[in-house]
Amino acid sequence: QVTGEPVRYQVTLEPNRLPWLLVLDATPQAPVLAGKTARMTRELQWILDQPATDLLRYEVRSYPNFSHGPRQGVPGLQEYLALPDGFNPRTLQLAAEWQRDPRHAGAGNAQWVALAMQRLRSEGYRYTLDPGVYGRHSADEFWFDRKAGFCEHIASSFVILMRALNVPARIVTGYQGGEKNSVDDFWTVRQSDAHAWTEVWLEGQGWQRVDPTSAVAPGRTGTLQRLSPPRGRIAEAIFGSVNPALALNLRAAWDAVNNRWNQWVLNYTQSRQLELLKNIGFKEPDWQDLIYVLCAIVVLASLGGAAWSAWERHQQDPWLRLLQQAADKLRVAGIGFTANSTPRHMARQLLAPAPGSSPKASPQGQAWHDWLLRLETLRYARPDAGQAPHFRRQLATLRNELKHLQWPH
Repeated sequence: QVTGEPVRYQVTLEPNRLPWLLVLDATPQAPVLAGKTARMTRELQWILDQPATDLLRYEVRSYPNFSHGPRQGVPGLQEYLALPDGFNPRTLQLAAEWQRDPRHAGAGNAQWVALAMQRLRSEGYRYTLDPGVYGRHSADEFWFDRKAGFCEHIASSFVILMRALNVPARIVTGYQGGEKNSVDDFWTVRQSDAHAWTEVWLEGQGWQRVDPTSAVAPGRTGTLQRLSPPRGRIAEAIFGSVNPALALNLRAAWDAVNNRWNQWVLNYTQSRQLELLKNIGFKEPDWQDLIYVLCAIVVLASLGGAAWSAWERHQQDPWLRLLQQAADKLRVAGIGFTANSTPRHMARQLLAPAPGSSPKASPQGQAWHDWLLRLETLRYARPDAGQAPHFRRQLATLRNELKHLQWPH
């Protein structure tokens, strides 16, 4: 049951390969989502028909003021009292002592909740992301030994104590808080906003949210402190000297750019594409016009790429290009050179006799040798500016001779 005005908002959900549609409590109507269907469970969760493997955008109406669950006791509540046998004997003993205490005679569910919250506030419990590994009796360790943990330890220990007191209770996991981006005013909810809290059933009210972490660390739920595990030595060395304000501003700018890109991609529907065609001169565009335009864009992009390649080849030094062509031709014949080989070095290498063979050069090898030395002379003869046409003619002659040069097999 919902009351008051709804909160209307849009969610851009990153692909997480999970089936949940993340929404605020409570959302009685299905989120508006193109191409997918979702159903609501009895725990008010919206579940997709398949995991979210792509970026999703959906519109939601949520009602912060709501009530949920049966007002009077029903058989279905018994499952929220169940506890496994052989676990947490000291927690069960604590619940039994409270129930026998004359000071708590006639206490109802709300009173047991208040008593547990008071214990968390007043007996030295603390919030930490590094509590160590808990053992078999995790609630016992939390309530009596360590008195430290993060939200999952606190919530699960609280629920176990509530069930031992015959109070229907369950753990709720999700996200709490968020960060408003100062650049584009969008809210970002990160994995560091993950949180666990509880719900208890109260007669006449139904399921009521209780966050025991707020009794241990009010800052975690009040000022929305994020999870931030301690840095290792490498991370501290790299990021320890970075100004926190600068880091936050850079992340906000990047998030705004990323969000803008996501909005543009998700909003660029076929209707917007057709509207774009109208803006460029099509009177009544249809999907065929859209295909023609896309084909034209592909053709123009291809022609542009070809023109760029031709221009790039023209800009390259023609002498270096000819030397590379010669090296490629010899490499095909089985003769390799280093990337920085000069024409003279290549010429000497060509005439060097193989082990056990005659030092006499073959006619083809001598022709290659002479050609490479002429190429070097052309490069370093330093012609005057007026001899540029002569340089181009000589280069064209060498290029033509290269076509006929062969290497003996």
